[in-house]
Amino acid sequence: MENNKVSLTALVSCFARGYHTVHSAKPIFNDYVANQLLKEEEKKMIASNWSNAALFFDQDKGEAFNDDEKLDWVMNTQCVPQLVSRSRYAEDHLLSAIERGVKQYVILGAGFDTFALRQEDLPEDFVIYEVDHPDTQKFKIERMKEMHIEKPDNLRFVPVDFMKESLQVKLKEQGFDEQKLSFFSLLGVSMYLSKADFLKILSFISNIAPAGSSFVFDYLDELAFHPLLAAKKLTQMRQITAKTGEPMITGFDPLYLDIEVQHQQMLLYENLSPENIEDQYFNGQEDELHAFDHFHFAHLVVNK
Repeated sequence: MENNKVSLTALVSCFARGYHTVHSAKPIFNDYVANQLLKEEEKKMIASNWSNAALFFDQDKGEAFNDDEKLDWVMNTQCVPQLVSRSRYAEDHLLSAIERGVKQYVILGAGFDTFALRQEDLPEDFVIYEVDHPDTQKFKIERMKEMHIEKPDNLRFVPVDFMKESLQVKLKEQGFDEQKLSFFSLLGVSMYLSKADFLKILSFISNIAPAGSSFVFDYLDELAFHPLLAAKKLTQMRQITAKTGEPMITGFDPLYLDIEVQHQQMLLYENLSPENIEDQYFNGQEDELHAFDHFHFAHLVVNK
C-alpha cells in the first residue's frame, strides 16, 4: 500500500464531504471540519481532476459545461451522494447507540474521518478508535499537526498492517475494553475485499465485542457485477477504481445477507436498499443528489 496513493484516497473523500457541506443548499451530512484538513493546492488539484472527469461520465455535459458547472455536476451525480449518505447513516446509528450505553466507537479504515473532531456532548468516558494502515494514519496525524488541529483526548489512533499484525492485539494495546458495548463502522471498503476477508472482519468483531454491540457498513449487491444488469454509473465507477489498482470485487445478495452474517454470530438489524436510502436521505433535494443504484447500507448486531 503506497503512502501517496493511500493519502490521495483519503483526500478525495474528504474533499467530497467538504464540497457538499459548502455547496449544497440542504446538506445531507454537515462535515464542517473536512475542508480544514486540506491544503488549497490539494483542493484545486482534486477539483480539476473531477471537473475533467465530466467527459468520461457524459460527453455532452463535458463539452457544454464550464469548469465550475462540470465540477458541480460530477460531484453531485457521481461522487458525493454515496459518501455523504453512508456517513450520515453511520453517525445517526452511532448517536442512537450512545443513548443505549455504547462507550466505544471503532472506525475501521478511518482515512480522513472527522467524527472525533466534530463530537459534541458525548459521555466523558466515551472513546473513539481510528483504525487504518500505518501509512495512512501517519499522514493524517502529520496533517492535523500541520493544520494546527488538536487531537481530542478521547481519540486513539490504531495503526494496523492487516497482513502482518493482529487488529485485536492492537486495539487492546490502545485500551479497547472487550467488556463494554461498542459500535464499529466500515464505510466504502467491503466491495474491495474478498468475501472471505470481509466475513473475517465480522468474526473478529463478534469475538472482541459483547452481545448487543453494533456494526454498520455499506455494500454492493450482486447485480452490480452483472455485465447486462449493472447501472451505467456503477459500471463506470468500477472502471475507474480498477484503473487505480483497487478493483471492486465483492457483492452480496440482500435477500441472503442475514443468513451469511449469522455464521459470524451477527444478526441483521437493518438492511437499506437504494430505494430506502433515497426515501430516507434524498427526498426534497434540489441539486441532483440521489442514492446510487446497487449500494446498500446494513446495521448488524453481535449475537452470542
